[in-house]
Amino acid sequence: MHASSLENMQRCYQEFLGTSSLLHKPLVRVLDIGGANINGSYSDIFSDEKFQYVAVDLAEGEGVDLVLDNPYQLPFQDAEFDVVISGQVFEHAEFFWKLFEEIVRVMSLNGFIFLIVPSSGPIHRYPVDCYRFYPDAMQALANYTGLNLDACWLDDRGPWNDLVGVFSHNGAAKSSTQVDARLPVNRFMAQMSVAPLFDIDANPDVDVISGEMLYLDLLCQIHAVVQPRHYLEIGVRQGRSLSLANCLSIAVDPEPDLSFDLPSHQVLFKKSSDAFFHEDATSVLSDKQLDLAFIDGMHLFEFALRDFINIERYSLATSLVVIDDIYPNHPIQAERKRRSRVWTGDIWKLHDCLRRIRPDLVLIPIDTAPTGLLLVAGLNSANRTLSDQYNPLVRKYRNLPLDDSELEILGRQDALAPDDVNIEILLQAIREERNKPQAGFNLRLKQLLSH
Repeated sequence: MHASSLENMQRCYQEFLGTSSLLHKPLVRVLDIGGANINGSYSDIFSDEKFQYVAVDLAEGEGVDLVLDNPYQLPFQDAEFDVVISGQVFEHAEFFWKLFEEIVRVMSLNGFIFLIVPSSGPIHRYPVDCYRFYPDAMQALANYTGLNLDACWLDDRGPWNDLVGVFSHNGAAKSSTQVDARLPVNRFMAQMSVAPLFDIDANPDVDVISGEMLYLDLLCQIHAVVQPRHYLEIGVRQGRSLSLANCLSIAVDPEPDLSFDLPSHQVLFKKSSDAFFHEDATSVLSDKQLDLAFIDGMHLFEFALRDFINIERYSLATSLVVIDDIYPNHPIQAERKRRSRVWTGDIWKLHDCLRRIRPDLVLIPIDTAPTGLLLVAGLNSANRTLSDQYNPLVRKYRNLPLDDSELEILGRQDALAPDDVNIEILLQAIREERNKPQAGFNLRLKQLLSH
């Protein structure tokens, strides 16, 4: 199971079950075709007691409830399941259309099929590997079985570039009444949640901070020098950093706790950054001159990586991205699960990832309080390196321990002082060159900084 597949199934869960009358049922039956737990399982998404989850596969394995004798004959009654899901299976099914027919047979009249298949990627026999799929394949399956294709999207994160299809019987996916049932929280999202501050006792030995300048003061200087025409902020909280922006601003946070009313030049999207980039970014950002963005959202590597990938697609060569929380001050602050008041999560990994995978970027880490800032310049909206390697990168970095880089990270050995001349050079160059032809800006910027 790769990271983007779990994320796409979670999106199906939120966007379709979240608006479905199925949630009014006391029990929702879910069938997972190919449900062995291999580096993760969709069962984490359907973990609430409301769901009865059954996983079938061709061989015994962790999480498998039933081993199939014939992949094209499901031993269940007609319309027995409300939701049928399958990911990374159809490429291994020699006659996948026959399997899909069986899936349709066991799906209830008001149910869903959530199907994820690869459109790319290397050969991986299990025991065979026969196909890669394109969007027309989803419509063809719908036409073949008389279903509605309610949604289809192609995820361009590699190497698998997931193709996702959501199917229902005609009109079944659209509830005719207002659905007020609350979508149950699942283990997949619970692992991503931030522990509330009041549940964590202060510990002076753990909650240490350092830095030569408060990060908000440096952000204020960045705004003053760069004078952005448009500003994007991921993670608003109480709005202290957002209040520094005097230009047209887009802010994104699912649960903001603003201490002021937004001025007319700022627009807040109360949703996750993933949802914003899926649903709104094209219409909101495509015609904008995005000069400055600040990433201060979920404190987990893969979330920040996705935010950076998505922001870069709407960037200019002279855009500047600022990333918070790159310097934990104690190993416990750097853990993925929050146990301290001062908490960076594993955002520190993103600096290492960008340095290794994108040497074309200009990276300037800065010793700010409480947890450091990273300035990223020289962006390229056409670059797909990070997206193409998304799943291998998440697998590599998710469980990477701090120990390997402890002295460098905790000691901030590579950090520049906030008054370092290179920071002023960078900001001035971004401001002065954005009205010039942007071809070659990255090279010119590196030459300036080398002097």
